[in-house]
Amino acid sequence: MKHRFETFGGIIASDDPPFLAFVDRPYMRELGVGESPLWDGADQGIGRLSAPTEVHLAATNACPVKCDHCYMDGGSAAADEMDQATFERGLQVLADMGVFHVALGGGEALMRKDIFALAQRARQLGLVPNLTVSGYLMTPALAERMTVFGQVNVSVDGAGPMAGVFRAPERFAEADAAIDLLVGAGVPTGINCVIGRRNAPGIADLFAYAKQKGVNEIEFLRLKPAGRGASVYAAERTTYEQNVALTPLLAELSEETGLCAKVDCSFVPMMCHHEPPLEVLEATATYGCEAANVLLGIRSDGSVAGCSFLPTQDLSLFDLPDQWDSHPSFEQLRSWTEHAPEPCRSCRYLELCKGGCHAVAAFVTGDLMAPDPDCPRVVDYARQEGP
Repeated sequence: MKHRFETFGGIIASDDPPFLAFVDRPYMRELGVGESPLWDGADQGIGRLSAPTEVHLAATNACPVKCDHCYMDGGSAAADEMDQATFERGLQVLADMGVFHVALGGGEALMRKDIFALAQRARQLGLVPNLTVSGYLMTPALAERMTVFGQVNVSVDGAGPMAGVFRAPERFAEADAAIDLLVGAGVPTGINCVIGRRNAPGIADLFAYAKQKGVNEIEFLRLKPAGRGASVYAAERTTYEQNVALTPLLAELSEETGLCAKVDCSFVPMMCHHEPPLEVLEATATYGCEAANVLLGIRSDGSVAGCSFLPTQDLSLFDLPDQWDSHPSFEQLRSWTEHAPEPCRSCRYLELCKGGCHAVAAFVTGDLMAPDPDCPRVVDYARQEGP
């Protein structure tokens, strides 16, 4: 079992069964891992971490699929993409910092001929590599090699009529075949589904499809106005009614099918609208925007952003050990709750939600520090305030 000390106690992780948990100081002591200088202070709250737990690392920007909503604007390989040696040095940096997971994607990660060598190196360094693919290029031989990854998720934004909402309809056949190959090879397999206005009505059909395919889970990702997603966001963003309906719908379908349904952190404001108990959210490590704290986004050239959907900063992966605690862009995101405007300031979920998706706020309002304009509470507040 891997562990990392934090002021509140520590973080522990296991590959089998797979889990990552935040635990307090007494629990860490029971594990017999020793003491930490981080425990000298009285503060035992879960706030700023000593390093991210997960890094979303683009293996390449190259991708032939060219989905309409691609947040990376995938197509051609980016200039100065990290070669294998440089990429492996970057993995070493993340391992030395105490990162647990690296989520490899793209573009289409399988466009890199060395992707399995990179995953194997991550394993050697104690990092769990996970992978997201479109299904393009998947073969039986490649599927057999995918066991090096903790999990492989295939991007599917709908079944039946919804399959072609964001991508060419023929791409569904590639994704469908890839899922069959991965499940057949015994690879832990999930589905990534980007939710927008037009495919939200197909969520129930996607659950039925996923259950029939035997995948582990479906992760629902909110459409973000980044990359090519910015050009379709106004027309494709989910409606107020869809945002309100999402959480109870996923809970109902998950219970009916026995499938695990996850949402990304940008959907947490929609979850909080239904007033779930705070202690339950905290116990299940449910949190809103944790850019530049729990997670980071790193492009294929090694440039760093607070998350995959925010602009990169004047910062390299190799600068992270020296800049993690002090980079101004990180500090801006981490201190958001200290300066939160209404209605967030009065919301009891403030410290957990952290204002929702700041990438959406920056795009829609022009202000990174504004509350998420699609949060139902923010919408209701604006309606009450009037023009």
